[in-house]
Amino acid sequence: MGLFGKKKVQVFEPPIDLKADSPSPAENQQREIACRQSEAAVPTKELVFDAVARRADRVMLDYSKDVVSGRYMIDGMWHNIDPRDRITGDAMLMALKCLAGMKPEERRARQEGKFLIEHEVTKVKFNGTITSQGVKTGERVIIDLAPKKKRVFKTLNDVGMREAMQEKLREHLRAERGIVLVSAPPGGGFTTTWNATLKSTDRLLRDFIGIEDEGKHETDVENVNMETFNGAAGETPDQMIKKLLLRQPDVFTLADLCNAATVNKMCELASDPNEGKLIVAGVRAKDAVEALLRVLLLKASAKEFAQNVRAVLNVRLVRRLNDTCKQPYQPPPQLLQKLGIPPGRVKALYREWQPPPPDPEREKREMKEGLPPGACPLCRKEGPQCGGIGYRDRTGIFELLEITDQIRDALVKQPKLEVLRKIARAGGHRGLQEEGIVLVAQGTTSLTELQRVLK
Repeated sequence: MGLFGKKKVQVFEPPIDLKADSPSPAENQQREIACRQSEAAVPTKELVFDAVARRADRVMLDYSKDVVSGRYMIDGMWHNIDPRDRITGDAMLMALKCLAGMKPEERRARQEGKFLIEHEVTKVKFNGTITSQGVKTGERVIIDLAPKKKRVFKTLNDVGMREAMQEKLREHLRAERGIVLVSAPPGGGFTTTWNATLKSTDRLLRDFIGIEDEGKHETDVENVNMETFNGAAGETPDQMIKKLLLRQPDVFTLADLCNAATVNKMCELASDPNEGKLIVAGVRAKDAVEALLRVLLLKASAKEFAQNVRAVLNVRLVRRLNDTCKQPYQPPPQLLQKLGIPPGRVKALYREWQPPPPDPEREKREMKEGLPPGACPLCRKEGPQCGGIGYRDRTGIFELLEITDQIRDALVKQPKLEVLRKIARAGGHRGLQEEGIVLVAQGTTSLTELQRVLK
């Protein structure tokens, strides 16, 4: 019994600790006290804990007149969460803004703040970044969650590339001169693929110099000596080349071919018959052919570029089916024929867990157990490893376009997507669709997921 004879209510607090992140210990203490004393301290913890438990790396909260709707970004895809009433949502936002050193009363101007998260059971720590901005309907809040100890992909095998493709790529990376492009759409796995590619080079035997915009960090690879420029101040990579050549490097790496002068200089270095350099460069593009045209769109010399480019590696990220709860099904022969899978090659394809028909009684039991409605067997037995989504983690679909004389000729005379794609296919190139179908046939991902990613 509590004071005055009233029964004391036990409030469950999620096992997660939210901490301020400023250089001043005194200020951190003030922020944390303000957050803990908020009337929405527990709901705020619940939101962050739930996002971490479901492996979300981003939370979006949209404030409208009466409600706060929300979504989690999990493995590159948005998932809706239960809305909250405006009173609770406002209190939660005030608590988070206090913790992050933002102005709680400011609801229109853009603000950004940081905080720290520690799971009290697993001891896993996260960096939290909260951004708020007034919009027409009210206010939009983005919370980014990044583990302090990030998963490291050390090899191309770790990111899902086939061994035969790895060997072809290594042949180009061992060349004395020429240009090898690495490409991906924005947010599509470029950084991971870029670093894994550089780690597969012979950088212990040759001298590598990397050039990078100090505001766009990509490269974390040993034995690649990094030099930075200030793109925000108008500096460009080509301005650094003459000085860097005094160090006589064998290979230049550049994560972003950002202007024509840089492309032309790289072509000049790659074409030198006596002291030619290997250039490994990055481009943002949806596929390998588009990457070639992205370089030409910079107004670089098409002839020089076509003569020197050797190969283009492109990656797309696709969600992996949860191995425990994925469901096999017998595909009709017409589907296998359309996918180009020979009869008898695969016995079954796989799809994500299909929830059973609605059952109010079952749903009540699942709610009591803290499970999502229609949770998959893995969630029932071992906890929310896939959160009822049917997928867990992502892998890469890779295409490696090796440049032929026909492609070089078309880059100069007919630099068009369909023309280049047709020539590539005629030369035996396997594009993202063909490589993705291999993952479908292996049961790594589903046909539905492949269609979603490749549109």
